[in-house]
Amino acid sequence: MASMPDSLDFPFHATGEYNVYPSRLYASSYSIIYLQPKIGDVCPYAPETIDVTKLEHPLLTVVVPGAFTPTCTENHIPPYLTTTAIDSLQNAGVKTVLILSVDSPFITRAWGDDLTRDKPEVLKYVQEGYIKFVSDAGAQWLSEVGLNSNSTDKQGKVTYVGTDLKRGSVEKSGIEAVLSALKK
Repeated sequence: MASMPDSLDFPFHATGEYNVYPSRLYASSYSIIYLQPKIGDVCPYAPETIDVTKLEHPLLTVVVPGAFTPTCTENHIPPYLTTTAIDSLQNAGVKTVLILSVDSPFITRAWGDDLTRDKPEVLKYVQEGYIKFVSDAGAQWLSEVGLNSNSTDKQGKVTYVGTDLKRGSVEKSGIEAVLSALKK
């Protein structure tokens, strides 16, 4: 068996409105299989553009600085991905939950798949579109609105903004703070 190189370079190409830049895949003790696509192959996943004005409101947008980051993966998002939290959000009137990452749509999708893999009771909400893992690659939208975590009412007006400035904190953007704000 041939040994793996220290790293593999491979290009991603811009798709739709998303700019995906060349990345570097680092080999480690894990096995990495890189399959070269052939002309005519169907891409198993292509990102789509979401128009937030057409989503059902009230809308909750939970923004994370990056998929697979320790705080976001272990402390911030998992509490949103419980049936108790989903029931509470629905009871508070939230019609759509967006979990927004500044990573590429492919990384964001993989992260969403990873977070819901062993949670069939939550995965159904993702499949139905109640919870959406979305990408703001390059943080264009975030730059325009300057939000970390927010909730909008039926008219699309922002009703809560929870920004955590302390590293690792989810005090203002976590599920408890959001549910508390929705009750007011």
